[in-house]
Amino acid sequence: MILFFMSGKLRRLSVAIDEETNGILEELVEKENRTASEIIRQAITQYYMLRDIHPDSIKIYSDLLYGREYIILDIELWIAMLDELNEKASDRFWENVKSIAEAHSWQIRNKGFKTLPEILRFLEYENLFRVKMNGDKSITLVLSSRNEQKFMKIYLQTLLEKLGYKVKIVEGLRKILITEM
Repeated sequence: MILFFMSGKLRRLSVAIDEETNGILEELVEKENRTASEIIRQAITQYYMLRDIHPDSIKIYSDLLYGREYIILDIELWIAMLDELNEKASDRFWENVKSIAEAHSWQIRNKGFKTLPEILRFLEYENLFRVKMNGDKSITLVLSSRNEQKFMKIYLQTLLEKLGYKVKIVEGLRKILITEM
């Protein structure tokens, strides 16, 4: 049961919690040098902001960032880098992209994905594209920028080939269509 008491601009709230939750709250109060009320208010606000995000998504994003193998990059900076690469990148650069894709294929294989859509949905968390299913064997990847086409095509061709998929990849204006053969 939740009880509300009005006091000025704040409402007093009485909530029952178990021993484990109480221990966590006490630890947070001590470590963060904040009041229990401040921590609970922030927790409610954070919960409200994240309520529509699936918990598995939060775990995947957390795993990607926590290992420091991935970064968050402003889209304008990403586009500027791709503009330069698409214009001036050497064959060595594109070979490096293929080598990285091959290494990623081993990581993805070890994650236990069974289907092409599962693999692409996982890669979608890297925020380079959005997956749109067109049917059982056809998938459209909507890119963040058309500048990504060459990079993503080379990367995905190598990655999927190393994972044993036979696919046809067709570039659109800001899309890549992948059809499983």
